[in-house]
Amino acid sequence: MIPMILLGIIVLLLGGYLVYALAHPDRF
Repeated sequence: MIPMILLGIIVLLLGGYLVYALAHPDRF
């Protein structure tokens, strides 16, 4: 099983990337 801390970090990274992509659609 994946540790909860590692899972939380992955979720934060993915969430942050999605927010960044939505905030800067002209860069993708």
